[in-house]
Amino acid sequence: MVFFKWLLTMDGRLFYTVTHAWRNPLFDLTMPFLTHLGAGGLIWLFIAFALAVFGRGRGRKAAFLAMVALMLGWFFCDEVLKSIVARPRPFLRWTDVRILADKPLQYSFPSGHTTTSFAPATVLFRKSKSIGVAALALAALIGFSRIYVGVHYPLDVLGGVVLGGLIGWLVVRYEEVLDRIIIRGKKVMAHKK
Repeated sequence: MVFFKWLLTMDGRLFYTVTHAWRNPLFDLTMPFLTHLGAGGLIWLFIAFALAVFGRGRGRKAAFLAMVALMLGWFFCDEVLKSIVARPRPFLRWTDVRILADKPLQYSFPSGHTTTSFAPATVLFRKSKSIGVAALALAALIGFSRIYVGVHYPLDVLGGVVLGGLIGWLVVRYEEVLDRIIIRGKKVMAHKK
């Protein structure tokens, strides 16, 4: 209990440092942009679309798995964990938080933007290191942006990194199971015709 209390105190201090001490015009411009890129997984949908169109067989497979990971990340983060943990947003605790993005209505932990960025980015990393490194860097920037714009604590983002990374890893680990489900689904659909 003492450790948990200390951890939350450190989390609040780090949040305050990022949102106050690290303020600068460059971050004020780029961090809201990065936050918007991560909204609804749109940047990851675009990347998956590009991979599916230009990446041939392996690219299409990576794009499909990345989208599966994104959807699972969204579900487990937004529909399951946020309600269970029910952590209020930082701007509900402090009145002097500068908000540089829309105020989310959901709870804070884990960060949805971060989860739905790290889930597909982890898939892409496991499928192609060259694309994956850039994807993970983008996911990290999106996660950091959520702290800077004042809507998430650092632990929320860390939770999103862990959850998204785990989901991405599991999707690739069990891709053969997904393949079998798709093949069965195609056979059932063909039989119904």
